[in-house]
Amino acid sequence: MAEPEKGEIKSIRPLLPLFLDLESRHVVIFGGGKVGERKARLFSQYGPVRVLSHDFSPGLLDLEKDRERRIELVKCDLSCSFSKYLQGAFIAIPATSDSKLNRAIEEEAIAQGILVNKVEGVGDVVVPSILRRGSIAVAISTEVPGLTKYLRHRLEEELTENYQDMARLLSQIRRENKEFVPTQKDRARIIWEILKDDEVWRLLEVSYEKAYMRARSHVCLDERDSLDAGDTPQGLH
Repeated sequence: MAEPEKGEIKSIRPLLPLFLDLESRHVVIFGGGKVGERKARLFSQYGPVRVLSHDFSPGLLDLEKDRERRIELVKCDLSCSFSKYLQGAFIAIPATSDSKLNRAIEEEAIAQGILVNKVEGVGDVVVPSILRRGSIAVAISTEVPGLTKYLRHRLEEELTENYQDMARLLSQIRRENKEFVPTQKDRARIIWEILKDDEVWRLLEVSYEKAYMRARSHVCLDERDSLDAGDTPQGLH
């Protein structure tokens, strides 16, 4: 069976999109070829990866030398025993050239309660097409690879640098609002007002500081109300 293209889901089962913190979760990849290399290149951006095989592609050997990634290459004969290598794994990826061996690894992983990212068909974990712009992350997955690719291209055009700056600005405003604006409802309203303010977006193209001051104007009324009520925010006199 051919490997599904990136972002493709050939399943009618409803899958829940999640963002996972893999910083301390181990991903174990069985197979040191091109597919294993591609999986290792992806998952090692987020957490520790162990690749098991009797030999490894040049790309994997280079990845192991990259100090920004946590990749461990373990040379072994998977046809003899693989069960012990699953211990402590959070996600298992059977990516050998032997479909029968891949199925055996998958079955053993499921028996041990380990999530499986299959390279043939759909497993517990499906990797979407990922678009990143600073702190913004968008995951795209459809049943049609062409549509996934089209949506990604459209989003790449839409998510300009302004969105990264807006994310930074809103994060700063949110931190400050926790001190000056007492209720979550009011804090959420202020954020929405900033997002709808075309002048803030325009100023982001000119100066982050000017855009910030414009955004702060949406908070000032709430600060004045707080002062009138007798609360003096620290640093404001």
